[in-house]
Amino acid sequence: MEILLFMLAGGFGAIAKDLVQDNAIVLPSIKDNIFNLGFIGVMLVGAFVGFAVDHNPLTSALAGYVGISILNNIIPRDKVGEKRD
Repeated sequence: MEILLFMLAGGFGAIAKDLVQDNAIVLPSIKDNIFNLGFIGVMLVGAFVGFAVDHNPLTSALAGYVGISILNNIIPRDKVGEKRD
């Protein structure tokens, strides 16, 4: 039961980040044959990070809040259709 609490805290932290950054919750959509998970993807990452960190609900929520930012800075991104050298 505690695991669910940490995952929920991480997910809510990630949604809080999405609300602060975009001032809205982005719904899932399909555009140009690309499926955008929207807030669902953010919640999944936040829940995983919230579970992976120290087992404290506050720390889990904060980890969910910064989890997407860390991934965006670590993983190099290319625009769809561009080739990497």
